[in-house]
Amino acid sequence: MSGEPTSILAFRNGSIGNTLAAVPALRALRRRYPQAQLAVVVDSVCYPLLELCPWIDRLIVYDKHGAHRGTISHLRLVRELRSLRPSHAVLFKRFFRNGLLAYLSGAPVRAGFRTHGSAPFLNLTIPYRESVPVVDLNLELVSLLGAPAAGRELELFLSEHDEYAAREFAAVHGGSPYGVAHYGGRTTSPDFVPLPRFAALIRALTGGACPIFVIGSGEQESSLAVRLAAADARFVPALGPPLRVIAALMKHATRFVGFNSGPAHMAAAVRAPTVILYRPDTQVESEIRKWCPPGDRVYPLVPPAGNDDTEWSEFLAAATAQVAVD
Repeated sequence: MSGEPTSILAFRNGSIGNTLAAVPALRALRRRYPQAQLAVVVDSVCYPLLELCPWIDRLIVYDKHGAHRGTISHLRLVRELRSLRPSHAVLFKRFFRNGLLAYLSGAPVRAGFRTHGSAPFLNLTIPYRESVPVVDLNLELVSLLGAPAAGRELELFLSEHDEYAAREFAAVHGGSPYGVAHYGGRTTSPDFVPLPRFAALIRALTGGACPIFVIGSGEQESSLAVRLAAADARFVPALGPPLRVIAALMKHATRFVGFNSGPAHMAAAVRAPTVILYRPDTQVESEIRKWCPPGDRVYPLVPPAGNDDTEWSEFLAAATAQVAVD
């Protein structure tokens, strides 16, 4: 049933962080099977993050809330998938609908995660374990296809235009050196760090860099970025640039400071010095182990649970000392 892959169909539609966490596994597949076609199903939002990835031959956008909302559009998608003649399908996301699409694609081998002993439509599985880093779970999954790990590091490939646009944006809005910050997150709300505390932390950790570009998407994050800028002229909202231009800004920043969210994974993927704040609760150690992107320039920090001035002063001093070597 297994054999050597000739055409691999990978499903990685989902959030920014999850998408980038699959890149090491895609790299492993490409290096093990350089002659096999590798097609990846992605969300439209994450398409730019993989668009220039050299490990991938083809990207297929799956927009289940838009272009692929109806039955007819799903049938068109199935025809497109079947036209690839996949020998193997790999599912990095535990979506029932992905399993069905993999089955309908005609791939004889369909590998993915087993949850509570169940994996509909799949015939090659490993258990999904919350105690294992997501990057390592993905690498373990592709090892079922005979692809050994080729490093754990994330990657995000940029074009010359992305780099140029980032330089132009920085020049127009204050020049270099600069920092990048993100006060937001869809999976991790930033509400455990008051906005003034976050501003003080950014100023300390970016080494006096000015300006500090505050990125964000959506109404709430944009509003918070504007509030930061209104309180301190060193903060400049950076709400318009495309994702890869934001990544290029991060790449050349003195530091990125944000929360456990997609932008933090983008910063890690372009090797920016990256500080990630995690919610101080009983699950924080497992959260860091599971989701903190690998890299020797990534610093997970857990701020105080309360708003006590002394605790925050001690945290700020310790955080500054921890990342000062970078």
